[in-house]
Amino acid sequence: MLCDLSCAEKVWAVVRSKPHKEVFVRDFLLKDGFETYFPMISERGKEEKSKPLFPGYLFVKISPRFELSYVKKTLNILCPLMFNENLAAIEESLICEFKLKENEKGVIAVEKPHPFKRGDVIRIKEGSFAGIEAVVIEYLPEKERVRLLLDYFGREIRMETPESLLN
Repeated sequence: MLCDLSCAEKVWAVVRSKPHKEVFVRDFLLKDGFETYFPMISERGKEEKSKPLFPGYLFVKISPRFELSYVKKTLNILCPLMFNENLAAIEESLICEFKLKENEKGVIAVEKPHPFKRGDVIRIKEGSFAGIEAVVIEYLPEKERVRLLLDYFGREIRMETPESLLN
């Protein structure tokens, strides 16, 4: 949603920070009494490897009329997200939805879809076997690798390869 700059009502403004400075900005604004939200996401079971849901952006609850100028001058904030003369903001209900999906560590854990299933026929796109078709035996998500069975000059060969080398 877009918010007029003369609006005195508090809204969740979208703010752009310098690269990799979102946590600093969040903590700085929290110390100054602002409510902030910086959603993090990870694969289920890998919360220690969490990353920003929206890299370079965070949400700050402010009154555009009275607090925007202060937020703009905050260290490591590049700018609030604007469209013409309107401030970009998101609805409170969306912030609540994100927070409801968080685990006890404050991270939104998602299941990574398995791109390969047993029996899928795929084509190797790089490496020594580039262009050869193979059959998926097993997908190894923890290693991001795939076990394959391929026919190479009349011989069945079992191999394991990074999923990035496959179509």
